[in-house]
Amino acid sequence: MKKKYIIFSLTIILLTLFDQLSKIIVINNFELYDSVILINNFLKFYYLENTGASFGILNGYTLLIILISILMIIYLIKEIKNHKESNLLLISSSLIISGAFGNLIDRIFRGYVIDFISFTLFNKEMPVFNLADTFITIGVILYIIMIFMESSNERNNSK
Repeated sequence: MKKKYIIFSLTIILLTLFDQLSKIIVINNFELYDSVILINNFLKFYYLENTGASFGILNGYTLLIILISILMIIYLIKEIKNHKESNLLLISSSLIISGAFGNLIDRIFRGYVIDFISFTLFNKEMPVFNLADTFITIGVILYIIMIFMESSNERNNSK
């Protein structure tokens, strides 16, 4: 069990560092609102400073977003302690916590989150995001899958 927690902690540290490194590269190579097309009509880097949460909601409410992030991290750590046997919870939580830490670092030290990945889908430009957002999204999807699997197992066991 101790080995799982070590891997969990190292994963969070490495993903958070990877997110922060990607943002440092963007800061050092782009001016605000600069963009570089990587794949024509699909993927580009676009440097943006986001003072809100996903899709720009809660714009300007940095302290509230910081508080929500900290509470979410605490909740997930408690969930892991209460459900030690769930590898999927460990994986999903490590992704969510890594992303939350990555964006939390930005909010605390910069006052905004650095977003830089932009893609176009069906001729519509999607909101700009970063690696931390990607970690959170994948983690939440895995967390939802875990909930459905547990719910399905409970239904099967009660029959």
